[in-house]
Amino acid sequence: NGQRDKYDVFAEWDAKWSEQLQSQLGLRHSTVKMDAGDVVGYNNAVTIPMGMMTMPGYKPAADAFNALNHKNTDHNVDVTATARFKPNAGQTFEAGYAMKTRSPNVYERFAWSNTNTMVMNMNNLYGDGNGYIGNLNLKPETAHTLSATAHWHDAKQQDWNFKLTPYFTYVDDYIDAVACARVGKTCAARTDGFVNLSLDNESARIYGIDVSGRKVLGSSDGFGEFSVSGALNYVRGKNNTSDDNLYNIMPLNAKVAIEHKLGAWTNSAQLKLVDSKDNVQAVRKELKTAGYGLFNLYSSYEWKSARLDLGVENVFDKYYADPLGGAYVGQGATMGTGVSHGTQVPGMGRSINVGLTLNY
Repeated sequence: NGQRDKYDVFAEWDAKWSEQLQSQLGLRHSTVKMDAGDVVGYNNAVTIPMGMMTMPGYKPAADAFNALNHKNTDHNVDVTATARFKPNAGQTFEAGYAMKTRSPNVYERFAWSNTNTMVMNMNNLYGDGNGYIGNLNLKPETAHTLSATAHWHDAKQQDWNFKLTPYFTYVDDYIDAVACARVGKTCAARTDGFVNLSLDNESARIYGIDVSGRKVLGSSDGFGEFSVSGALNYVRGKNNTSDDNLYNIMPLNAKVAIEHKLGAWTNSAQLKLVDSKDNVQAVRKELKTAGYGLFNLYSSYEWKSARLDLGVENVFDKYYADPLGGAYVGQGATMGTGVSHGTQVPGMGRSINVGLTLNY
């Protein structure tokens, strides 16, 4: 009987101070009400016989959870403040501050079984293969972000453009994985390489930069238009409390594409490059991944009221480990136990994708 109800009220003010300067101010208040009834496991035993051995039953953990208050109400505030300055037809600059608040979800607060690894595995919502128990004492996390964007382009924004966006985020009460003992819980021990964990409020910082650009190489009536585009993304995340890396952070990556347009046809050849992932989170036993490069092809044809898209991704069927794929648990025994630790989820092999869009 877990529930999570969210009620929002917000206001937004857009102002145009001059032809060159505009601003936006937003304010949101969210009330998040959460509660859960008393819980019961698959049985009400203290111990469960397993052949000549016994394993902990569900009753002690259920009794401990039911003795606590489950009801919680958070009053969260979000703020955004941005300004946009366009001094001339070839430049645009934006800067802003945002405060965003997120309450824990029902699993982060209410997952209650800490004595049975099978059950803790089934409460994994992070894709790391580990087991989790929630924490009723979690507070909402609040992220403070500063960012700026510089955009240079031709006057009509058709020939070339270059965009640069650095950003920095500090997160108060960041909800991260911790050892069970850290929050006063005793969790089932494991010998399979994975770990059983809980959650706690810490603090974190995230910073990075996004760079993108495009340039028309040339055009003619007979051959159409050729252009080149590219994008580069870098992000870094650190837990200030533990000095550990943050989980599931994408490593440095870039895309470069050559695009061709002729009438209703659009075709592009794209090279995607991803650096090795070495900054992994120790507490979750996150796996490192090697760098890789993929070659993709895309084509589309557009009519007045329809568009047909065709894409061939990973053209050379390259095997690679997806840095955001999490731990591979698709083999071994059921319920996520008996699976060996140490395999990252592979990236998708060669795939052919077709899409049709109709406009009415």
